Amino acid sequence: MLQILLVDDEQYVVDDLELAFPWQEFGVDKVYKAYSGPQALQLMEQVPVDIIITDIAMPGMSGLELVKQVRRTHRRIKCILLTGYAEFEYAREALQQGVVEYLVKPLDHQKLRAALESTIKSIQTELDRTASYQQALLAFKEHLPALKDKLLAELIQGKAYPEERLKEKLAGYQLNFHLQDPVFLFLIRLEEHFTNFGLDSQLLFEYAVTNIACELLEEGFEVWHCRDAYENLVFLVKSREEAAAEPEQLLKQLAHKTHQLHSSVNEYLNGGISVILSYPGIFPLDIRSMYDDSLSALRQQVGNDRGYFISLTDKQKSSPVQPLKDLYASPSLMHLLETGQWQGYKERLQQMKDFSNSLPAYNEEYIEEIRSMILGSFHYIAHKNHALLSDLVGRELLEKTLFRSVSQLITWGEAMVDTLQGKLERDTRNNRLDIIKDIQSCIAANLAEASQQFVADTVSLHPAYVSRLFKQVTGTSISEYILNLKMEQAVASLRDSDLKIYEISEQLGYANSQYFIKVFKEQFGMTPQDYRGKL
Repeated sequence: MLQILLVDDEQYVVDDLELAFPWQEFGVDKVYKAYSGPQALQLMEQVPVDIIITDIAMPGMSGLELVKQVRRTHRRIKCILLTGYAEFEYAREALQQGVVEYLVKPLDHQKLRAALESTIKSIQTELDRTASYQQALLAFKEHLPALKDKLLAELIQGKAYPEERLKEKLAGYQLNFHLQDPVFLFLIRLEEHFTNFGLDSQLLFEYAVTNIACELLEEGFEVWHCRDAYENLVFLVKSREEAAAEPEQLLKQLAHKTHQLHSSVNEYLNGGISVILSYPGIFPLDIRSMYDDSLSALRQQVGNDRGYFISLTDKQKSSPVQPLKDLYASPSLMHLLETGQWQGYKERLQQMKDFSNSLPAYNEEYIEEIRSMILGSFHYIAHKNHALLSDLVGRELLEKTLFRSVSQLITWGEAMVDTLQGKLERDTRNNRLDIIKDIQSCIAANLAEASQQFVADTVSLHPAYVSRLFKQVTGTSISEYILNLKMEQAVASLRDSDLKIYEISEQLGYANSQYFIKVFKEQFGMTPQDYRGKL
C-alpha cells in the first residue's frame, strides 16, 4: 500500500483534494497533509511517504525548493507538481529536479488519475529493480557519503562500536582509517556572512568549503569529514605516510593548511570561517574528547565575521565571562512592549548590541541569553493579545535560530518588532471598528432608550471608554450621534407618517414633547409643525 503527502499553503485545496479524490482505487492507504514546505519536511521525518503532490507557488519554501530538498534526502520519493503557472520554464526546471509529473491548476481529476497511474508504475518498476543485487550495490554507493558522515558523527558523539564491527564499517565504507591510528581533528564554523542566506545557499557554501579543505589536504593527509548537530564542519585527518612525521611537525603542517583554507574561503567565497585545530589523538579512543574540547573552544568566541584560528596546543588566554547586566536594566523589554514603546524597544536592542560589542569577547551563550530574553518578551506580548506569536509574525521569522553575532541577532529582533507592531496595530484598529459597529447597531435598534450608559452596558465596556473611543474613531461624540439619528428619524416620521407631534416625541424617547420641539427647532430652525407644513 502507498502513502501520499499533499502540500499546499491554501488549506482548502489540500483538504478538498483529500476528500474528493478516490485514493483507494490507486492503492493509497494513507493521505497526509501539510500546509508549507517546512511542515512537509518535518512530517517526512516521522512517517514514510511514497509520493508527494505539492503546489509550486508557496511562501517561504516553494514547491521546487521542497522537491530539491526531498531529492537530496529521499531520492526514492516521487514528486508531482501542481501550479497555476503554465509556463514552460517552470515545467523544465521541475523536470530537471526529478519531478515525474507536472499538472496545471485548476486540477483535472482525469489528468491526476493518469499522473498517478504513471507514477505508481514507475515506483513498482523501481521496487523490482531494487530487488536485484546490482540495484542494492548502486544504492549503497549513492548513500556512501551519507553513511561515512553518519559514522563519524556517531564517533564524535561517543558511540562505542565493538572493534570488529568498527573495522567492518571502515572497510565497507572505503575509509583508510584504522584502530590506533594517530589522528587530528579540526572544526570549521561558517561565520555571519554565510548565515545571511537561505538553507539551500548555506548547504552550498558548506559544500564549497569542504571541497576547498579536501583539495588543500589531499596531498599528504587522509581526510574524513561530517556535519555535526550544531552546523559545524568536522574534519578527521591522518598522515598518508606510513612512517609519519612527529606530531608537532604534522600539527605545523595542518596549521599551515588551515590558514590557507581560511584565506581561500575569504578570497573566493567572500566570507569568513573559524577553525579550531585539536591536539593529536588516537583513533577512535580520543575522538570524543578531541571534538568536545574543540567545540568548547569554538563556542567561547563568536561575532567575528572574518573568523579566527585557534590551535588547542597553544595556550589560549580566555577572556573572563561577564554578566550582561544591561540586558536586565529597567524598563524591561516586556514593559516597553506592554506600553507600546516600539521605538524605545528598538533603542534597547541597540544598547544591547553596543554593550556586547564593548566586551573583550562574547560567546554563544551570550547570544542565546539575549535571544531568550527578546523571544520571551515577544511571546509575552503576543499571548497578552490572545494570539500565538507564530500567527503574528510567521514561522519563517520565528524559527530562525542560527546567529553568528549579536549584530545579526539584533537585526532579527528589529525585524520581529516591526512585524509584530504592524500586526498588533492593524488588529487593534480592526477591533475598534468592530466595537464602533456594535455601538451603532445598538443605538439603531434601541433609539428611544439610547444613551451613553445604555450603550456601554450593552457592549460591556466602561462608559468613559465608549465615549472616548467613539469620538476618536468617528470624529463626533456619542450623544451627538444619537441626537442626529433621532432627528433623522423625526424628519422621516414627519414626512412619511400621520403621527402627531407628541407621538413622534414618545417614539424617539422624549418624555416631554415640548422638549422635543425645542431640540428640533435648534436643529432645523423651525418647529416640527412648521416643518410638516412646508412639505
